[in-house]
Amino acid sequence: MKTLILLLIVLGAGFAGWIAWQRTPRTHDPVEYFSGWDGYGLPIRLTGRITKEEADAIAARGNAYMIGYFDGDNRLVREVKMLRGEVFFEHVYEYYPSGRLRRVKATKPTGVETVREYRQSDRAGFFW
Repeated sequence: MKTLILLLIVLGAGFAGWIAWQRTPRTHDPVEYFSGWDGYGLPIRLTGRITKEEADAIAARGNAYMIGYFDGDNRLVREVKMLRGEVFFEHVYEYYPSGRLRRVKATKPTGVETVREYRQSDRAGFFW
């Protein structure tokens, strides 16, 4: 019985530590490189942080990678998808002081720009 209680305490402490680690804000460099992204919400979630050298190697193979640009509040303000050494698409983000997404400008490879504005009350424009 004592072993079971000890095991539950250890598991509970481990779970609590994992939750705290997940909620700890990540500090970003002003420019970071990524191997991909996750989901299709905006702003997109960049995944698989890589070095500039790894990004160059990916480009040399003719594959795509992402470049993220972050502001002083660690918010993604611009992201660029690079494919075969050229810009494939780009998003530029603006935020309300509350952290909610205010505006997104998307640029396609053809140069066509699309702008989407969000009201501060829109649920879709929340920066997690």
